[in-house]
Amino acid sequence: MRKEFKIILVILIVVISLVLGYFIGYKRAYDKIESANQNISYNNTQQTFYAKIEEIKDNFILVKGLSVNDINFRGEFTISVVEETELEWRNTKINVTDLEVGDNISITFTGEILDSYPAQIKDVVKIQLLDDE
Repeated sequence: MRKEFKIILVILIVVISLVLGYFIGYKRAYDKIESANQNISYNNTQQTFYAKIEEIKDNFILVKGLSVNDINFRGEFTISVVEETELEWRNTKINVTDLEVGDNISITFTGEILDSYPAQIKDVVKIQLLDDE
């Protein structure tokens, strides 16, 4: 009887150790994933889409998304161009005055899109002129 009791006790200790090891490892991995997710700032992720310029007024540009975009970027948007916004054509810096109605551009931005009509994008990081001429 003592020998059977010792064998059962050893098996029980091994099973408990395995179960505890599994749950401790799982908890550590889960905590590591959670801490990594907290360090990601979704507001700072950049997105880029393509558009055609419909209207230019001062530092505001009305654009219409091209059909090559995701469906969320095919509508009309008002973008604001501030001093920090990079404007370029073929890796050469340009000014807002170099842009014309009908030009195709790519728009890189961060932050949210304000839900209005037309939608508003305030944090434009870069505008790249795509036309060859």
